[in-house]
Amino acid sequence: MSVELEAAATSVGAGVAGAGRGSARPLRKVLVLAYRFPPQGGGGVQRTLKFVKYLPQRGWLPVVHTVSNAYSALQDPTLLAEVPQSVRVYRTPTLECERLARVVAGLGLTARPRSTEDRAPAMADGGGGGARGLLRAGLKAARDVLFRHVLIPDPQIAWLPAAVARSLYLIRKEGVSVVYSSSPPNSGQVVALLVKRLSGRPWVADFRDEWTEGIRRKLAYQRSPRRGRVEAALERAVVRAADHVVVTTAKAREHFLRKYPFVGAEKVSMITNGFDPADFAQPPAGRRVLDGSHFNVTLTGNVEAMFDALPFFSMVRELADEDAGIRASLRVNFVGTRRGKYDDYLRDHQLDATVRYVDYVPHRVSLQYLAESDVLFLCQIPVYESASAKLSGKLFEYLYMRKPILALTLPGLTADILSRSGLGTVVDPDDRAGIKEALRALYLGWRDGRPLPPVDDAYIGQFDRVRQAGHLAELFDRVAGLPR
Repeated sequence: MSVELEAAATSVGAGVAGAGRGSARPLRKVLVLAYRFPPQGGGGVQRTLKFVKYLPQRGWLPVVHTVSNAYSALQDPTLLAEVPQSVRVYRTPTLECERLARVVAGLGLTARPRSTEDRAPAMADGGGGGARGLLRAGLKAARDVLFRHVLIPDPQIAWLPAAVARSLYLIRKEGVSVVYSSSPPNSGQVVALLVKRLSGRPWVADFRDEWTEGIRRKLAYQRSPRRGRVEAALERAVVRAADHVVVTTAKAREHFLRKYPFVGAEKVSMITNGFDPADFAQPPAGRRVLDGSHFNVTLTGNVEAMFDALPFFSMVRELADEDAGIRASLRVNFVGTRRGKYDDYLRDHQLDATVRYVDYVPHRVSLQYLAESDVLFLCQIPVYESASAKLSGKLFEYLYMRKPILALTLPGLTADILSRSGLGTVVDPDDRAGIKEALRALYLGWRDGRPLPPVDDAYIGQFDRVRQAGHLAELFDRVAGLPR
């Protein structure tokens, strides 16, 4: 990473972190209920991890309660180094239904399952003759019933009995003043609901994503209306019982207040996702990961399976066919994205050398890919609910980099933030001509060494994770009845 980035990170991080150290008040303890926590990796752990990292500077010592045997395809043990030594992390085992489903799949009787936080695992068809075919069909039907109709709101609900019992023990043992829960998985909020009712401790429920309003959730409810009714009742109970609700976007807050008129506006707060300046102050993790002579366009994190990348790939192909310079220079890097869906297309159109898939890498390495790229790339499903109410966590790390950002998304929150920051080029995901022209303009700007347009640094600075931890600490003070 550049010296400038390191210096900026050090300056911003030190300035904001130091702002909360003047108080001599003894640290109060908050029980952090989080199914997703390191060494699990991926975007789902970052928000909770950063709160845990910086809350002690704001008067609150986290006591983390997570799962000991979580099924997660993404592992990043390097994140454990960010947990302060003063923070105790308790891990309670669960019956991991997704792991069990994978074991069954390993017998060759069914397809291997994918993550099931928002859907049942993929099933092989029940075809085939004889006893093996009957067994396959029976297993498929049993898994359909289990994942679609029993494990509600998600497979992680199996953690509930052990999680509730251990949480109540930890509250007494550690002298916890407040309970904080993070979702998804949404079963974590159900655990916290029971802990609240049995302990009487004030509770802050944090929704990293909306629950019943999610696109995939609504599809699941179409297949199982009963599931929809149960989850709607659970969400309503959580919102009613929580002492405070936190969401990540203004639109999600709007949804909650409109959906639950019994909730006062003062009970629902927005704390966006953000970036941690300390992440960018670290030196590069070894040698360069990208060839600096190429025009590197990079996306980090997984691409939602419902997103259709063919319009983008087709325009990459046209540009490469029309301009030998673009074919020689352009490199599109998908870092941490599952490959396979477009392999045939890329091979058939000679884009193998232009489009590159990199397996999941530690968070620190993913930031190095961003630092060495020329344009940062993100995409959202072209559905109003996604564009209007959902923000990708990677967006804020992109903003910190102060590099051009190409976003394939509908008008909405992402487009508004990029416009305000001065960094974004926003194109409808289905607008092939617009995608082509945007890519060409970004390439020509790189080739000709054009300077970036003005960037709103003050606006970008509000997404600092240290500052956001301070906002959460203020909410803890409020629900605990502490003077502010």
